[in-house]
Amino acid sequence: MRIAVTADIHWGHGTRGDEATRLLVQTLEANPPDVLLLGGDLGTAEKFAICLQQFAHLPCIKAVVPGNHDLWVTENDSRGDSLNVYQEHLPNVCREFGYHFLDHEPLVFPEADLAIVGTVNWYDYSWSIERMKAEIPDWEWHLQNKAFTRGRHNDGRFVRWPTDDVRFTADIVARFEQHLTQALTKVAQVMVLTHHPAFGGISFPRKSSLAGLDPLLWAALSGNTAIEAILTRHADRVPYIFSGHTHRAIEARLGISRGYNIGGDYHFKRMLIVNWPAVAIETHIFGDPERGG
Repeated sequence: MRIAVTADIHWGHGTRGDEATRLLVQTLEANPPDVLLLGGDLGTAEKFAICLQQFAHLPCIKAVVPGNHDLWVTENDSRGDSLNVYQEHLPNVCREFGYHFLDHEPLVFPEADLAIVGTVNWYDYSWSIERMKAEIPDWEWHLQNKAFTRGRHNDGRFVRWPTDDVRFTADIVARFEQHLTQALTKVAQVMVLTHHPAFGGISFPRKSSLAGLDPLLWAALSGNTAIEAILTRHADRVPYIFSGHTHRAIEARLGISRGYNIGGDYHFKRMLIVNWPAVAIETHIFGDPERGG
């Protein structure tokens, strides 16, 4: 099986980014994979559907996990709040264009003895909450407002729902574990796709330990320890973990699992190809990373 994985398309965010996505699509057209996986942050509001349309004609199985940008809503949004967008609107759009919504159900390939399990993943602050409590006097206000030293995280402005980060994370992690456990009763191995980094090693790269408000807050808003613990327990049967979100390409191990942050950005795109069951990963870059955002 030839499996293509990309993320962070951000359709409509800029001309260079859209041009890079078109180049990516042309490459897939020339040599279509068996499976295409899109790892979230595809496009805000109506641009999510427009992004899916770019790939819809490809003659392969296509699957999606949404990203945080895909859940953003405006006041009195016709699609409802962010929870409704996640639970109802985005799955309906995916169905309309022939995509499998991985947050609702895994993809299982019995003939390859492989399944793909995916989730938006989310953050419950567990990657740095204790450090924030100990080192940031007004940590609670910063978390509540998602406020950095200069500006706010846009999730604090555009994610609107009748829940909170901690409860939402608990719900989706529980669903992910259920999907993973069920898939492993049917096949020997599972690939995992998440939007927010699935474990700390493929989150934002850093040269030293976390220190100060901004690094600690970014860690708090990037992932969670629960899904990392689940994957650690099943690492012997999860050969690959793919994530997006950070716009930083990085590779790391979680036990014997091989983790990859895809690493595309607004102005260029990155795609990884898995030739299952071979272990080599092909990397394709579209656009010029050196030109900046």
